[in-house]
Amino acid sequence: EDMPRPSISAEPGTVFPLGSPVTFVCRGPVGVHTFRVERDLPSLYSETEDVSHISPSASEARIRIDSVSERNAGRYRCLYYKSSKWSPQSDFLELR
Repeated sequence: EDMPRPSISAEPGTVFPLGSPVTFVCRGPVGVHTFRVERDLPSLYSETEDVSHISPSASEARIRIDSVSERNAGRYRCLYYKSSKWSPQSDFLELR
């Protein structure tokens, strides 16, 4: 089964005043079970969201950081879990 790469974006954008919130939006195909957002070094940040309970047709996850600090600056990407395996990773999104 072909697993298309997901996409990642950030709201309201990728440049933030410190202390403001940011929401990562991961989009994949329909039928995804779980999305994960991670840093280029996953030990710095990795957050997983189970979307299977929301809707069987769920194709995105919204993962929020309530208050951005300097340590949140960096490169983020997302991937998803479907049919018992993880997808290829998205392109990196730079938060600064």
